[in-house]
Amino acid sequence: MDELKLLIEMVANLPSMALWVLVGFWAYKVICIGSIYGVIRLAITKAHDWLSNPRSKEIRPLLEGLVISGEMEELIRQLKRIRNKGFNSNSSYIHGSDVEWLSQAIDEKIAKGEK
Repeated sequence: MDELKLLIEMVANLPSMALWVLVGFWAYKVICIGSIYGVIRLAITKAHDWLSNPRSKEIRPLLEGLVISGEMEELIRQLKRIRNKGFNSNSSYIHGSDVEWLSQAIDEKIAKGEK
């Protein structure tokens, strides 16, 4: 409290200095409050983006070790065919029923002894 009284007396005696003190104090407050507001806003934005955006993964890195070189494009083309086989051919994902359908088709091929 004593420092505040001292500061007021100093500002009262030096009017041009008072303006600079007020400007400095204002800038300090704006920077502090602005920084806190900015961090809160960034956290909310990141949380919103994380919760609302789909977490899609690129399929190519997942398939890298599963296919012989040169066959990746054909495998991806066949997976797209499975995606478009259902009632909703505009769908952008492979549904669980599509996976079940593929599993049954593979089981039938294996049962017939086909390679």
